[in-house]
Amino acid sequence: MSFARIYAIALNTYREAVRDRVLFGVLVLAAAVLALTLALAELSLDQQMRVVTDLGLASISLFSVVVAIFLGSSLLYKEIERKTLYVILPKPIARYEFLLGKYFGIMATAGVFVAIMGALLLLVTAIQAEASMVWVAAIAAGLCIALGIAFLLAKDRTLVVPLWSLVALGATAWLCSTVDVELFRLLASFVLNVGEVFILAAVALLFSSFSTPFLTGAFTFGVWLVGRAAHDMVAMKTRVLNPTMKQILSWLAEVVPNFNLFVPGRSTLVTRSADYGDPLTYLITSMGYAVLYAAVILFVAAVIFRRRDFL
Repeated sequence: MSFARIYAIALNTYREAVRDRVLFGVLVLAAAVLALTLALAELSLDQQMRVVTDLGLASISLFSVVVAIFLGSSLLYKEIERKTLYVILPKPIARYEFLLGKYFGIMATAGVFVAIMGALLLLVTAIQAEASMVWVAAIAAGLCIALGIAFLLAKDRTLVVPLWSLVALGATAWLCSTVDVELFRLLASFVLNVGEVFILAAVALLFSSFSTPFLTGAFTFGVWLVGRAAHDMVAMKTRVLNPTMKQILSWLAEVVPNFNLFVPGRSTLVTRSADYGDPLTYLITSMGYAVLYAAVILFVAAVIFRRRDFL
């Protein structure tokens, strides 16, 4: 395995992804939803902070899923459709290296998306928590100016955004630390969003290795829906489901990824529980589950992609 070749494919994939206008549209829409949470919070009764954080985290989770499905279902197919894959594969690069490069490029793009949206949510949360507006304005203006200067000076503008997104996340996290905000819960939720994308991107690449973008998107979205619902439906104590259906759901719950792990209840990431232990342990075990599950799916995808005939 050549890490240099995988890195080159990942970097090229990231550059291609960030130039896609659809991704910018999703980013703008997600930012608008986060800004809207401030208005929606005013409609609640003494629950403004909870409305802002819960709706914000839900929107980031949903839009990161959309980004993972969109990128995973389209980027590999574009290489085949444009016939650039026929130029790459004859070179000394293994197919699994090409697939891993695509995966890490997708993950880099999705990670930047989550970091930017996380920074926006932290900024909105700080405003709701009545942080100093001087600091809010200074950080927002400073980040915008820094991004503009970096764009003017950088030779490759696509590489500016990842570093800037981390700086923005760190600056807004510091701002939230100055007020009464459940900062660990928010940051842990961002990490769990990335964990969910770990699995979804791998699932999308698995289907994309032998299917069309439309079917890949539909199959991946179906896996996500089942992964969010199957475990809850098995746990439901109801007479509506017959024994056969319960058995089928039990099998599905064992096979499909448990995406509920990445959207835990508020108390799971705030206090120690008897079921999950302390929040940090829950975070580590959930991310370990995501990495292992994604690795297995990528292995299967690599086997299928290796056997595919492109002639």
